[in-house]
Amino acid sequence: MKSLLLFTFLAISIYSCSPKIRSTISSKQPPLSDTTFVLVLQQQDDFTNDGIEIGTIKSGDNGLSTNCTYFEVIDKLKQMARQNGANVIKITEHKVPDRWSSCDRFTARIYLVPDFRKHEKEIQWSPTRKLTWEDFKGNPKSIPNLNVAAQTYCGFGFQTNYVTVLTKAKIFVTTTFTCNLSWVRPDQKNRADLLEHEQGHFDLCEVYARKLRKKLQEQKLTVFNLNTDANAIFKNVYALYLDRQELYEKETNYGLNKEKQNEWRMTINNELSDLSNYTK
Repeated sequence: MKSLLLFTFLAISIYSCSPKIRSTISSKQPPLSDTTFVLVLQQQDDFTNDGIEIGTIKSGDNGLSTNCTYFEVIDKLKQMARQNGANVIKITEHKVPDRWSSCDRFTARIYLVPDFRKHEKEIQWSPTRKLTWEDFKGNPKSIPNLNVAAQTYCGFGFQTNYVTVLTKAKIFVTTTFTCNLSWVRPDQKNRADLLEHEQGHFDLCEVYARKLRKKLQEQKLTVFNLNTDANAIFKNVYALYLDRQELYEKETNYGLNKEKQNEWRMTINNELSDLSNYTK
């Protein structure tokens, strides 16, 4: 298992305003519900449109913006996409915070496609979105001395806003399954028990993401200790996470021990429930 890249940012921000969102729509579709999933593809992600191109959306800094971290802006772009009937956002330009702006700024094209799942590169953990074998898009690998049937590549990481003596740190923790690095052997796709075992890896990842959120929220992070303390907390939680994943494999015998697999499933579900206050 590998974690997402770890990002922390420091800069100056005083005022509290939302970023400016603009759109150029050429083929507006009926709006989608506020709960409709919208897939976000990065600049480097390959994408072949098999649906309708709806238009372009942009986010910028109005000069006083602070509620404009990556995740806050992406949420606003998703709202704009839904209003115009789009379920895919393909980022074409991303300007990260710099000396001129504390905001993440984007240009993106939006589309309505019949099946967003075929275009997914990553999957964010969700209690209602369980993995399927179609999500394992990587090529099976030969691992010396091991007869491996499948491999799940998932991780968690965090990002912060720009922080100064006048602003409070915002922590964003994400749990991600990487489709193109996760794989299953074709002759194993009929095994529901194996898929359940792989889902356990992803769920266990979310457990430790919530543990990370809890510890980061409990820590009083400021501009003076953000980098050192947040990174130390992350490294500690991540080390525990790796140990736990190894124990999961060992005790379940890679999912072959049905009794232990059931015990672990209940344990992981209980831990997710116990940490339900730290889903965001």
